[in-house]
Amino acid sequence: MSPAGPPAPRKAPRRTRPAWLDRDNRFEGSGLSAGLTRLTTFFHDGARGNLVRIGRNFRTRGLVIAVRGEGNRIEIGDDVRFSGRIGLRGEGLTVRIGDRTDAKTTRIVAGGADVRIGADCLIASGVRLRSGDLHAILERATGRRLNPPEPVIVGDRVWLAAEAALMKGARVPEGCVVGFRSTVMHGFDEPDCVLVGTPARIARRGILWSR
Repeated sequence: MSPAGPPAPRKAPRRTRPAWLDRDNRFEGSGLSAGLTRLTTFFHDGARGNLVRIGRNFRTRGLVIAVRGEGNRIEIGDDVRFSGRIGLRGEGLTVRIGDRTDAKTTRIVAGGADVRIGADCLIASGVRLRSGDLHAILERATGRRLNPPEPVIVGDRVWLAAEAALMKGARVPEGCVVGFRSTVMHGFDEPDCVLVGTPARIARRGILWSR
């Protein structure tokens, strides 16, 4: 019986640095909610040259931000209410949330592509926006990635109903409503529509919605 080989080396634990201790990245914002968010913003090992900027009159009931990579930006506009989690991983990416947008327990995962939300949007609880998959799917013969990341774009004055999901490549034009538990999996071009279903389709055109 052959002797057992040496034990496999243990992976070093991933480390994070809270924003208030970090010198390689910047956090900008004033006010109580911004100050609290600074305490729950973390930069992973190797993160360099990233910026988190929070606008005036920001309000939150709890926001966690985690950044991995270099040269990325998270920009939250003025008069925004946002609670939930923002995760960003890549290089030179942008997560932007427009002025006066109201989001409750929303999760944004920007992996390899931007996530941009316009102004005056209403985002109900449990909504997910994801610009990339955590794991790659490759074509066996060529090694080509079959599920590359793509930006998620939400126009101005969009209402995302509870538990809706916007996946990589999703684009929701201005004035649209995405229905409860609907999943947007590609880009739409027509404004002022109701999008429902999985995958989402146009259910009604020429709408206005009341905040």
